[in-house]
Amino acid sequence: MDTATLATVLAVMQESSVRRAAALLGRPPSSVADAFERFESELALKLASRRDGGLSLTLAGENLAGSIPALTEVLARIATVAGERPADASGVLAWAAQNAVSVAVLGNFNAVIRAGSIRRAARELGVGQPNLSRQMAELERVLRQRLLIREMHGCEPTPEGLEFSEAALALTNKVASLTGPARKRFARELRTVKLGTVVPVGHESRLAARLAALVAAWHADDGKPGLFVSSTTAEDLAEGLRAGRFDVALTDIALRNKRFESREVFSGELVIVGSADIVSPDAAIQPLVDRHLIAVPSLRSGLRQSVGEALEPFLGGEGHAAARLVEVDALSIIINLVLDHGYLTVLPLEAVAALDRPIGIIRLPDAPRVSFHLVWRRTQASRRIALQIAQSIGGA
Repeated sequence: MDTATLATVLAVMQESSVRRAAALLGRPPSSVADAFERFESELALKLASRRDGGLSLTLAGENLAGSIPALTEVLARIATVAGERPADASGVLAWAAQNAVSVAVLGNFNAVIRAGSIRRAARELGVGQPNLSRQMAELERVLRQRLLIREMHGCEPTPEGLEFSEAALALTNKVASLTGPARKRFARELRTVKLGTVVPVGHESRLAARLAALVAAWHADDGKPGLFVSSTTAEDLAEGLRAGRFDVALTDIALRNKRFESREVFSGELVIVGSADIVSPDAAIQPLVDRHLIAVPSLRSGLRQSVGEALEPFLGGEGHAAARLVEVDALSIIINLVLDHGYLTVLPLEAVAALDRPIGIIRLPDAPRVSFHLVWRRTQASRRIALQIAQSIGGA
């Protein structure tokens, strides 16, 4: 981690937007988004989700947001050492984002101050003296200040070096307080496989049964690492894979990304579902669609894309479709809209076949299907884990 990444993250959280932060810092939005993603990976925490062009902070993000003034103040002290006097907090972040200093180098600088010698500090740190000397020279170049007075038997800080040492110590302590819990989680979770999955309709669904069987079989094998399963939308699964929060994802859409590999593990036939008093197996589809609202997952779900294709012949133009479709992210709510409020929906047959209340099901022309894919990052370790999971759930 470096001060530029930290400043970029603070700007994103201050502005609640990647694009506004990019404009503030004079950097491309893509590089700002990458920096934010790297920071989340470093902390092993999700800090925000994208919502309507802005960001919605998680609880962890809200906690970090409370540290923005203190972290910005320390960055301002470093800017002062460099001879800069930013007018406000935004100016501090803009300066820091353009002048990257590794947090590790900040710690090394204080080690040199404590040891009174680059040679002794290098020995204590277990690094090469030439490498440490280059780090100190690069630090002085970035800050455009002489920080150390080098003498034959050691070195001592200049007044600017003393001032910088205090700011560096404050910043490294604050960063350590942020990353310390993450390091403990990494140590605890080093042998834990993290599987993200789309949300099952309910405990009765075949997807839920497959996942339960996977967990039971996985933990029955003492030779396997731990397994943590988390359910969310296809959009969040893709983001979680990119950020390293998941090792493997089970999603209802093929994620076409050169950073991922994928494999279809099973599929399900899509059917129209309604309450038993509305839908009969031989009912005509078009009159039903014209008379009843249709509850569907939101566009953040991969299932929605398959459902949209299946319904397209019956919905006419976009305006008519928008009037008939009601987006709901929670599948359990969709089921209750169908059972208790006269809605229709389209879901995989195996997701609703075991419901404990009477329902009506109509098969669609050409029997459209939704496919479920395991997706993983292109690493040997992730591939090995994915194939083990595929073997467990593919034939469940």
